[in-house]
Amino acid sequence: MIADRCSKPAHWAGMLILMLSTGLPLAEPVVRDVPIHGNPRQVPVRQIVIHATGGPDCDPSRSFRGGSLEGIVGHFQRNRKRISIHYIIGRTGEVVRMVPETRVAFHVRGHNADSIGIELVNDGDGRDPFTEPQIEALVMLLRDLLARHQLDGAALKSHAELDDSELVCGGRRLKRKVDPGATFPWERIRAALKE
Repeated sequence: MIADRCSKPAHWAGMLILMLSTGLPLAEPVVRDVPIHGNPRQVPVRQIVIHATGGPDCDPSRSFRGGSLEGIVGHFQRNRKRISIHYIIGRTGEVVRMVPETRVAFHVRGHNADSIGIELVNDGDGRDPFTEPQIEALVMLLRDLLARHQLDGAALKSHAELDDSELVCGGRRLKRKVDPGATFPWERIRAALKE
């Protein structure tokens, strides 16, 4: 995992070479552990699911509000019996690790057993931009996850792609999960992962 590997001198040298060769900044994302334990994983990781913290809601005052990093961490802690996530990346690029990768997190209906979930603090409304530090931290985390789980870019999925459930609001049907949203830079992420 990132925190364990970044404490080793050989890993630092490798990360330095990787960052210099790819043009990534030399900033290491902060990794903080706020552990929540899920059930033991029974199958290998086959997917990495990208989420945004905001989304549609029947209450227009709550719809698409992404919140703050600390607020989202607290939300997962309070609701740990029904929802959970492996990683959260804040707007400043801080990475919070919650459910260990060896355990199942409850983040996407029907796909939890074989996936790792990453939440990005963002409204997910297709207008709120993802920050540079956030995207840089995500690329570093994805490189690490893909290498360790022997996956390629095809393993990256959006929450919207995997969850087709709907909300009924005032008689209207809305797609319940649309994240990470239209402003998520898929092409940039995929290109960075190929470098």
